This record gives sequence, structure tokens and C-alpha cells, in this order.
Amino acid sequence: MTRLFDVPVGRAITLGGAVMFGVFFLGAVVGTAVAGQDGAFLVAGVLAYAFLAYVVVIVGAAWLRRPRGAQRVVADVLKAHPELGDHLGEPIRAEVPANALEGQGHTTLTVPLTGERGTGTLELSLVRLEREWEVLDAALIAGGTRVPLAGPRR
Repeated sequence: MTRLFDVPVGRAITLGGAVMFGVFFLGAVVGTAVAGQDGAFLVAGVLAYAFLAYVVVIVGAAWLRRPRGAQRVVADVLKAHPELGDHLGEPIRAEVPANALEGQGHTTLTVPLTGERGTGTLELSLVRLEREWEVLDAALIAGGTRVPLAGPRR
């Protein structure tokens, strides 16, 4: 089941729809043979509601698993600075502290990073503008040296 949640939402819904259509086809054939046209209508109604429930589960799981707060900021920094992979190796895993950006206006966030070739710490100086966090300064500390990261790339 976790593999299904790792698939992009659109693809998961499309795959689920294809499976439901196949089940509908078989159910309609059997329903028509057993109970006539009413059997096919019953199968269609049940599978329509089953598909709607499936879509709600997939979209809800994607919404709950979306990165929030500190996770989103760190993910954006990792995506915007591929040179982090040159220092630590790919893939990079970040241990983002839970609830690190709760309601503050300005903060410094230190995030331990682990890559294929080593470990380091990502230091972020952040300010909250309206509802979003903006990175003022970012640096990687690895092997005792501080490597400043360029400004945000968009």
C-alpha cells in the first residue's frame, strides 16, 4: 500500500480508475447474466461510489503527506542548491526538527544532513513574511568548513 502512496496522485488515480473499469466490466457481465440490466446498474453504482472513496483516500493521503513549514523550506533549499550533492553525495537525507518553525517571525534553523559521501549541517537564517518563510542566509557546514550557499534560485 505504501508503494501506491509514493506514486504521483494523478497516476494513482488513473491506475485506480483503470482497475475499477476492469472490475466494472467483469461485474457488469456477471451482473447482467445473473440479474439482467438491474444487476449491471447495481454494479455500476457500487463501483462509482468505490472509485469516489478511492480518490478521496489518495488525495487525502497526498494532502497529509505534503511537506509543511520547516520540511518545505529545507526541501526547497535542497532542490535549489544541487551543489550540496557535490559536498555530501546523493541522495541527501535531512533530519528536520518537528515543529521547528512554529509562529516565530525570525529564526535560525540547523538541520543535520547525511549524504553518500558524508555528513554536514545546513544552517538557515529565516524570516517569516506574511504566511511564508524566506531564506535570508544559507550555509553548509561540512568537514569543519562553512560553505555559503548562493541566494535563493527561482
